[in-house]
Amino acid sequence: MSSALTDLFPLPIVQAPMAGGVSVPQLAAAVCEAGGLGFLAAGYKTADGMYQEIKRLRGLTSRPFGVNVFMPQPELAESGAVEVYAHQLAGEAAWYETELGDPDSGRDDGYDAKLAVLLDDPVPVVSFHFGVPDREVIARLRRAGTLTLVTATTAEEARAIEAAGADAVIAQGAEAGGHLGTHRDSPEDDGAGIGLLSLLAQVREAVDIPVVAAGGIMRGGQIAAVLAAGADAAQLGTAFLATDESGAPDFGEHDGSKFERHRYQASPY
Repeated sequence: MSSALTDLFPLPIVQAPMAGGVSVPQLAAAVCEAGGLGFLAAGYKTADGMYQEIKRLRGLTSRPFGVNVFMPQPELAESGAVEVYAHQLAGEAAWYETELGDPDSGRDDGYDAKLAVLLDDPVPVVSFHFGVPDREVIARLRRAGTLTLVTATTAEEARAIEAAGADAVIAQGAEAGGHLGTHRDSPEDDGAGIGLLSLLAQVREAVDIPVVAAGGIMRGGQIAAVLAAGADAAQLGTAFLATDESGAPDFGEHDGSKFERHRYQASPY
């Protein structure tokens, strides 16, 4: 890996930025303090909410960290079809006593506002999901002292990331526990994801920039395997869910009974 990235985290382990309340500042700080690269997830948050979490994280660690941003998404569905689908879901929504989401809200996830914050008060690393930022965006972040990583699920996407000037690509295999960061929302491609080791080999041949492997990595042996296969670091998400520092809830419902998740200290191993 390039020295600029290597200097940020002594262990080749990146904590995945899991949106939805899991990647809280406490978790990111624990990973950073353990020698990895901790991440905050800006997805589904307002720009101010993201900024407040950055401030909290800075109060917990002096180590470098990253912030993940969702790319704006184009409007693909026909409004009429969405209305019909919403009508079909209405009964189920009523059964669970929940409101249907607004398909027109949050399409860009506050992208421009979040970029403004990250350029005004730069963080060490910013990663992008669901697409590639413009070259100028990446250049502006670089001038601000921020390194950029972008998720790819194919070699073609990895080449686009390198062409845009990003510092590294995150090769995300189909084993990923969360949403795949594909650059195009194509229903016909559902279930056609490439396994991590195959994807890693393809991406490694396609680009010259550092590659972070992601998808289904849970143990030290798997970290060693992707490093041996050409990755410069490994990104883990699900493995951190059960840590004390995780924002995942302590209890849940399953078949009417309560269960408590096992708790572990955040550690690279």
